[in-house]
This record gives sequence, structure tokens and C-alpha cells, in this order.
Amino acid sequence: MNPTTYAVLSFLIVACVAFLAGVLTLRWSFRVRDNRFQAATPTAGPGSIYRWEEETPGWRRALERLGRPFVPRDTGKLSRLRERLAWAGYYNPRAARYFVGAKITLAILCGYAYPFYGSISQRVFPHTGLYSIILALLGLYLPDFWLRNRIKARQRDILYALPDVLDLLMVCVEAGMGFDAAVARVAERPDKRKSPLHQELVRMHLEVRAGRPREEALHDLGDRTGVHELKAVVGAFVQTERLGTSLGKTLRIHAESARVKRRHRAEERAHLAPLKMIFPTVFFIFPAFFVVSMAPALLGLMDALRNLAGY
Repeated sequence: MNPTTYAVLSFLIVACVAFLAGVLTLRWSFRVRDNRFQAATPTAGPGSIYRWEEETPGWRRALERLGRPFVPRDTGKLSRLRERLAWAGYYNPRAARYFVGAKITLAILCGYAYPFYGSISQRVFPHTGLYSIILALLGLYLPDFWLRNRIKARQRDILYALPDVLDLLMVCVEAGMGFDAAVARVAERPDKRKSPLHQELVRMHLEVRAGRPREEALHDLGDRTGVHELKAVVGAFVQTERLGTSLGKTLRIHAESARVKRRHRAEERAHLAPLKMIFPTVFFIFPAFFVVSMAPALLGLMDALRNLAGY
């Protein structure tokens, strides 16, 4: 093949890889969203956060039936799985069965994908059993990877919304409202109903209205989210209620502390940005720059050496 063709193909491959990497980065990055600068509009949700649909779709029933025999029998493992699902925002009692059913389904589909492709292409691929087992294991652990990312994203949203919620609670309490009324006023804002923290506050408020002790509802709020900062704030609320100290001062101190921590996290991410840019620069920008800058010189050198060899 002509060296010029090699150079052009190399440039096209590097350009395509860089373009795909940029598109995937913008698509999956939590910092870039289409509705980032749009005003949030409330959407009609279920009548109660404690009410689940009585008629589930057919695919959910299939997942539940498939995952029921494989749900962990150990109480500790099952509690741990339900806790992780609660951290991700899934409180449905059947969520564990759905999750296990999804794992089994993906394992079966991925395990049969390689032989199925071989049967369609009418070719016999080597090491079919080994590749099928590897793909089945990959499909088995894909839901765990998705759940871990879901938990991190939800906890990050809760952590970022915590300073603003504490500020609003402080304003309401210092204006003369009680704690329950302040929580209801902050949680039921129409423009914040999509926030995970506001949804958790609504759940806590409904539990207190249903007769659950406030201390238990507060502790359950921290356990459902798994955010250490929120657990610390909840512990401070409980101690304030027990000792009878000023709730407004407690809210002011924790709101200021949460804002400082949020600013420190933003500064940390800003300092880490140049370091993270090294890897895309080395793997995607430098090869393209090398091809564009050095390819003409290398082609000229190869022509010169070919001419010398011809003489």
C-alpha cells in the first residue's frame, strides 16, 4: 500500500476515535446536560411515594419470576442489596427481584450473543465456550456497575443540594416556623420536586405526619441516602431536639459548613482538571498532531531513500 494511503488512513482512524471519545464524554458527563440552563418544570407524579403500581408491565413480571429463585436467602445479603437499591432511589419491595432478574437476563443474552452471531454469519468461531462464559460474566456484573454509578450520581446530587436546602430551612425556622412546617415548605416547592434530597424530605415529612417519631424518621433519612454529610446534619438535628438548643443556630452553622465544603470540592475538581486532561491529550491529540506534522517529512524522507536505493 502507498505510504500516502497509510498516512491518510491513520489520520482518519485517529480523527474518528477522537470524535467518538469526545461525543461519549459529553454524553456521559454529569456536568453537561441539555436542560442545565432551563427552568425546572414540575411533572405529575404518583399520588403517594408509598404507593406502587398494582399492575406491573409484563416485562417486569417476567424479571420478577426469573429473579425470585436467585434472590439471596441470607438476611444480611438481602438487606445489603435492598440498602444499595434504596441509595439508588428504588424503594419498591420487588426491586431486589427485578434487579436479580435483570442480572440473570443479561447474563443469558450476553452468553448466547457470541454463538448466535456465529450461527448468523455461518462461521465457526474458535473458543466459543470460553468467550461465551466471559460475556455471560460481563452481562452478570453490568447491572452492578450501573447500580454503583446510579448511587454515586444520586448521592452527588443530594450532596450538592444540601447547602441550599439548609439555607432554606434556616430562613423558615428563623422566620418563626416549626421544624416540620419548614421541612414541608422546603420539600414541596414545585421547582424542586425532581431533586432526590427534596423527595427524601417529602418522604420523611409524610412519615412524621403518619405518626412515626421524628427522631426515627430523621435517622432513616440519613440511612436511606448513605451520604455522610447528611447523616451528620441529621445527628445534629436529633441532638438539638434532645437538648432543646436553638435549631436556627444549628442550621446556620451546618449550612455555612456545607457551603464551604462544596466550594472546596469545586476547587479540588478544578485543580484535578489539568491532570485529567493529560490522558486524552496523549492518546487522542498527540497522535493526530504527530500524523499531521511529521507525515509529510517522513514521506519525503522515504522518497529520498527510495531514490538513493534506486541509484
